[in-house]
Amino acid sequence: MSFQNRRLRNNQKWSPLQIIIWVICVIAFIIFQQYSSFSSKSLIEEKTEIAITSEYSYDTLTSELGLNKYFFRMYREKHHSDFTIKKWKYILDKWENIEQVFESLNHPIFETKNVTLLEWWNIFDIDLHLSKQWVITKWDYIRYVENSEKIKALTEFFPFIKWSSSLEWYLYPDTYTIDPSQFAINKFVILQLETFEKKVYNKLFAGKGHISLENFQSVINLASIVEKEERNPKEKSTVAGILKKRLKEWWMIGADITVCYPYRLTSEECKMVVTKYLYKKTDYNTRQMTGLPKTAIWNPSYQTIEATLNHKNTSYYFYLHDTKTWKIYYAATNAGHERNKALYLR
Repeated sequence: MSFQNRRLRNNQKWSPLQIIIWVICVIAFIIFQQYSSFSSKSLIEEKTEIAITSEYSYDTLTSELGLNKYFFRMYREKHHSDFTIKKWKYILDKWENIEQVFESLNHPIFETKNVTLLEWWNIFDIDLHLSKQWVITKWDYIRYVENSEKIKALTEFFPFIKWSSSLEWYLYPDTYTIDPSQFAINKFVILQLETFEKKVYNKLFAGKGHISLENFQSVINLASIVEKEERNPKEKSTVAGILKKRLKEWWMIGADITVCYPYRLTSEECKMVVTKYLYKKTDYNTRQMTGLPKTAIWNPSYQTIEATLNHKNTSYYFYLHDTKTWKIYYAATNAGHERNKALYLR
């Protein structure tokens, strides 16, 4: 080999930088080819039903469908940036490509479902629960049931809500069957009011002339406190009697569960911070004010409302619960109450 050829061959050697660039280009080409294939080929081998829960993440979804999570993410960011996982059931047909997968995931299988609202829930609990069911956007329900114009319009059909600043009092806790595909807040609220009217108002108050609207609303307000203060149905009427006696004699009700409401917290959120607000003066804090809170603080059940309406008269002024067993202990005097504290607050 001539000297000139050897020099030419030596000049053709690649530098480390050129090699790195070449490797990167090859890898990028391979990834591009694979992504192009991912974007166009059929991805679903068999017809698949998938039920997405609240614990799902994109990684969970791609793992269950057997998809490349990185390519899925790239495709979503490029073509469906506003896509979010919703908690429903979906059907993915055999041979669907990625675009068809997204189309299927945007059209859930709607089925009627039961939604249970618990007795000790307030409007913030209900709003959170409905938003978790993907039938509303968070705060939509709250905005509706606190809207003065909506309440005024509904008064024509439900006169017992007159003068109410919120529908908190009347959104009856029950199990409701809903169709998520046709869910509307106004229809759902009307259903709750109709249920309250049927199960509570018509049975306990309608046609009883001696109960004014003001007294009726006071009973519901107090019942909302009894609902949370006492779990045992057998003791509710006694607790209601104690609270009524405190009100009548201008004592403070002194119920911790009233203090959180103006801060728009759910039941669980309140548990974590209730001590923070015990000494804050508001229209709801019955540890700092006499009388009832400005509005009810939960939506009480028929059983609790009846127990409040037909309270039991006793000599007691105080009660407390054993923190472990939740058994209630009564006292007629402050000395007796302090003794119960020493014995049962552990």
